[in-house]
Amino acid sequence: MKNDIIQYLRDKSILILGYGREGQSALKFIQENLPDNAVAVADVKPLEIDGVLTFSGADYLRHCHDFDVIIKSPGVVIKDFVSSEDKEKITSLSDLFLCFCQNPIIGITGTKGKSTTSSLIYHILTHCGKKAVLTGNIGQSCFDVIDKLDYETIIVFELSCHQLEYVKASPHIAVLLNLYEEHFDHYTKPEDYFTAKKNIYRFQTSEDLLIYGDIFQHATREEIEALDAETVDIANINISNEEIKTTLIGEHNRNDIRAAVRACIGFGLTKSECLAAVEDFHGLPHRLEYVGEYQKIKFYNDSIATAQEAVIRAVQALGDVNTLILGGMDRGLDYTPLVDFLRDSSVRNIILLPNTTKRFMDIFNAAAYKQRLFSAANMTEAVDIAFRETEPGKICLLSPAAASYGFYKNFEERGKDFIENIKKH
Repeated sequence: MKNDIIQYLRDKSILILGYGREGQSALKFIQENLPDNAVAVADVKPLEIDGVLTFSGADYLRHCHDFDVIIKSPGVVIKDFVSSEDKEKITSLSDLFLCFCQNPIIGITGTKGKSTTSSLIYHILTHCGKKAVLTGNIGQSCFDVIDKLDYETIIVFELSCHQLEYVKASPHIAVLLNLYEEHFDHYTKPEDYFTAKKNIYRFQTSEDLLIYGDIFQHATREEIEALDAETVDIANINISNEEIKTTLIGEHNRNDIRAAVRACIGFGLTKSECLAAVEDFHGLPHRLEYVGEYQKIKFYNDSIATAQEAVIRAVQALGDVNTLILGGMDRGLDYTPLVDFLRDSSVRNIILLPNTTKRFMDIFNAAAYKQRLFSAANMTEAVDIAFRETEPGKICLLSPAAASYGFYKNFEERGKDFIENIKKH
């Protein structure tokens, strides 16, 4: 694979768009393997890279037409800021890896659950003695694992919409868990987000497998049935709830387990071996994470829940949520389905974080919501309200239904802030 990528890029001028984790990995690969190539890095943030031409500032994208190949990092927003001609030059580390890797690849995506499912698959494979690497949107960049591969290595590849957007190949086994409204700030129109996600199976052949879940709001059954690949609906995977022994909470997590087990079967593993491995798997931080009981209140951190469907699932899974902390970056979403659900739920206190506070307030008030609404200026104030208003013996859940950007670096930082504020009491 490495030599094939080198040959593909040889003698081409290369622009790396974005200098985060993947951009740095791309530059390292080029400097080590293609030292004679003309290469530059462009990012909206100021850059200083020894010996490398850099572009930065608000107009950093205007240099795309000067290069043969554009290696785009996941966080770079293209929309209509780049011409159609220049978009044809765009590739990514994910695209190059999928196009040239000869190892079996299990690719996982979905609006929610992809990190848990990817970690589950990796855990099952390694627990059962298989050689595997976990890469992509979770852990290390795919280019950073190239030198660790041998012919027996199975690639477990978590893929975000941003990593899938410009790919021209699909993994041998594709897992598409669900499709909900999300990341619309990144795309010109909502359909572009769903199109990016569908790239995980778009280029599969009759020798490949698609495992799919809750996707039919944004993909038709006819579309799936028309694929060359074998397809499996997660709901039809023959694993009962009684067979699944796990600490993970909720039906959505049991479906993630079904998808993970089905993906691993075929590598010489049986269903019983896979399910035995699942028993030893523990959930990831910030995903329905039990923080602990403080002043007779049980606290759960679900900071990763940036879609309203994920909040609904969290409340359903826990079953005794008395206080819910909502809000964050306002992406203009219609939260009516979430408010309709909460109106008839066990939740009695809603604490709203900026800057979605007014949007939520308007929808709650229009729905004649009878429960109590609180506005908090920040997480410290939200946790203070939670301690004051939550009934003893019941649950306070952080499940925001909004992104963290503008207030935190990422959802992990938001979750840590929540936990730190709880432990101050």
